[in-house]
Amino acid sequence: MFKRKLSSLDYEKDYNPQDETQFRQMVIWLEDMKIRLYPIDGRQSLRDIQNPRWEEILYKYLQDLKFSYDNDVIKDRVALSDWLIGIAVRFEYGDDVDKYKQIPSNKINNQPKPDSVNQSENPLEKIDYTSEEFKSGMLKLCELLQIPTKFNDTTAILRAVSKIITTKLSKEAIDKSQIKEQASGVNFSIEQMPLGFDTGDKIINEAAKILRLLYIQDLRTLQTKINETIVNVQSLVADPRTDSKLGKIGW
Repeated sequence: MFKRKLSSLDYEKDYNPQDETQFRQMVIWLEDMKIRLYPIDGRQSLRDIQNPRWEEILYKYLQDLKFSYDNDVIKDRVALSDWLIGIAVRFEYGDDVDKYKQIPSNKINNQPKPDSVNQSENPLEKIDYTSEEFKSGMLKLCELLQIPTKFNDTTAILRAVSKIITTKLSKEAIDKSQIKEQASGVNFSIEQMPLGFDTGDKIINEAAKILRLLYIQDLRTLQTKINETIVNVQSLVADPRTDSKLGKIGW
């Protein structure tokens, strides 16, 4: 997510904003190398990432940077990382404004493009996940698959779509569903299923019944796989070949 921005700042380490240690190290690096809000001797408290009060020091640092958002954004390491990296990029550009202004647009357009061999062949990497076209297509797909839509987390939506397609629309899943349709069975109401205990709440009782049915289904799937394994092993060891030439009668 931040790879291109950090690369423009010459930050060569891998960065995961959800890793608190990496986040704190990145804040220190940005302050030391790009932002430089404090004098060198004034950065010691920020460098002590093991300090139990480091969060308070970070809050003071953000106030000095005129960070105008609430505490919820501070706790969101992704959003906060994006803001700090953006500040660093702005300062980096401010240090060499004349340098970047001297680059003509035709020079940028005429830069040699990388070979097609080195380009990624994954079409998903060419998608702009923040575009309105993507959101519109995702909305239609979610409506088709009956998935709740929340565009504030497109990654979660993509995982949900992938799981639905894998478990219900793959060739293996379709074949299994056809087998189940052909098999005979008895329909019954979940209310008729005995639970074995009572929680005192009807909704919780029904949820417990559903969990029990899912557990039974998992056990049956496991038993089926065990049976298949036994059959495969028996096909190898239960049909011995006898060589009569090796037989010997008497002593």
